[in-house]
Amino acid sequence: MDEESYPEQTAEPEVYSYQQVYNGFWPVLLLGLSLILILAWEIWVGVATRQSAQKLQEQQVRVVEQSKQVQGGLEKLVRGLVDLSRSDDRAQKLVTKFGIKINQPSLPSSTPAP
Repeated sequence: MDEESYPEQTAEPEVYSYQQVYNGFWPVLLLGLSLILILAWEIWVGVATRQSAQKLQEQQVRVVEQSKQVQGGLEKLVRGLVDLSRSDDRAQKLVTKFGIKINQPSLPSSTPAP
């Protein structure tokens, strides 16, 4: 048998360069983590926006209810002032000075429009 030649073994291990051993795991992992973070941030912003919109809507509902209460109170006050102006001169002067008029609600017409 012929002797086969084997390469001589050296005491130093072979050093691999980065070009020889390329692993695509880390770039894919970092890209995936970046996408997950962006998605989580978008969801968080959406939830925060929705919560603030709901709070704003609730505040607007409260303001509208308060304005209706104030309007009702002012309407009673004005109606009382107009009623009082029929018998009191000072109240009549106020009604005249500020041009206070009470609009009577219009009744729907009984005949339909052609």
